[in-house]
Amino acid sequence: MSLRARILTLVAGLVAMTLVVMLFGLSTISDYSRMMADYDRAAENAYRGERLNFLISSAVMESRGIYASRSRSETETYAGRLDRNLDRIESEIPVWRQEGISSLMALEAKTRDFVAQRRDLSRLGHAGNVAAATEIGDNTRQARMAFQADIERVVADTRTAMLQTRTRAATYRNERIISFAAVTLAWIAVAGGLSFWVVAHFITREIDAARRESEAREQLLKELMDSNTELERFAFVASHDMQEPVRMVNIYSQMVLEDYQGNLDERGRKYLRTISGAATRMQAMIRDLLSYSRMRNDPEELGAVDLNDRMRQMRANLGRLIQDTGAEVTGDDLPTVGGNPVQLQRVLENLIANAIKYQPAGQTPRVTVSAADAGERWKITVGDNGIGIAPEHAASVFEPFRRLHSWEEYPGTGLGLSICRKIVERHGGAIWLESEPGHGTRVHFTLPKLPAPALAAAPVVAAA
Repeated sequence: MSLRARILTLVAGLVAMTLVVMLFGLSTISDYSRMMADYDRAAENAYRGERLNFLISSAVMESRGIYASRSRSETETYAGRLDRNLDRIESEIPVWRQEGISSLMALEAKTRDFVAQRRDLSRLGHAGNVAAATEIGDNTRQARMAFQADIERVVADTRTAMLQTRTRAATYRNERIISFAAVTLAWIAVAGGLSFWVVAHFITREIDAARRESEAREQLLKELMDSNTELERFAFVASHDMQEPVRMVNIYSQMVLEDYQGNLDERGRKYLRTISGAATRMQAMIRDLLSYSRMRNDPEELGAVDLNDRMRQMRANLGRLIQDTGAEVTGDDLPTVGGNPVQLQRVLENLIANAIKYQPAGQTPRVTVSAADAGERWKITVGDNGIGIAPEHAASVFEPFRRLHSWEEYPGTGLGLSICRKIVERHGGAIWLESEPGHGTRVHFTLPKLPAPALAAAPVVAAA
């Protein structure tokens, strides 16, 4: 067989096996995705059933509040809560139809009966007729208990279906992994056999001949291989850079939203906005994480740092935030301490930016920065009038990625206070806070005084 025929045979065999592996993988992904879609639908159905049961139970509790009320105003309060619960129950019914939840649609008549009965009870509560309202509750108790039992049965059946679907998907996935491994090994064996066949019959002899004829180029080839190895290492590192993929996701999701918004429904636009927002949060998290991880390698550059200069620089850096929020930032006559000016600048900016950000809606932020003599160190305090922090979270908020609020409420990566703690500890100090929800927060941290024996030889750092 000629060289050309052998190479064509090798290529055809590799292509055939590659197609087999690809088709097998695609079919596996398709089937598994379908199973997980079934699981998601079952989970949504279970959630709707549990929500209905919760709303029914809440309505019953408000009804009992009407029975046990001791004044007209208390009766009207419970009746108003009952009305709101009934409104939520009625808003669930169209969702069942829209999502095709047949198990809950079968309970629609009972749901409407329950709502109608509780509406009557609520009207009596608003009228102050507690006795008549109690009578309705007593007369409908058995029907209501049977109705809740039906809901619990639907939820139990749906959860059983969820577990069965998940079990089938897991079993299918494990079986396909084994099968895929077998197919891949077969592909490797066939490819290796065909390659060895071609190499053994012709290519080895040709390579040996070419090597004998090109001894003079061997050194150049080695240098080229070394250069390629370094280039591959660089490409590997670059390919794993996290920021670029996230940036591209953000850019293209925004482009699709802008260029094709007329072709998308509201759900599609919502999904794209969610993707873009998640990518933006990931970019911010990566930036803060890199800053956090590189801090250990930052040069010390310790010297005399005038915190009054740092406050003036902070006002320049955070000027837009202060102006937009109308924040009032005041500071006492702050001391000169020993440390790294760039890092201490970041501590002040992080703490003051947090104090401005974590505020109740519509409130003017008021931030004060003060200093107190603490023996061999200065104690710096940043206080605010913000939303405050529960005492049980006073230590955990300094841990990396520890957030007490969602991104939608207060944007952030959860690394700002961690960076502050790391900087302060690098300066030999400590950082802690005192706070109560609704009464603001006071963050304290200590810095070395000047002169200090450990910093006697350090250069004096001028304000930037």
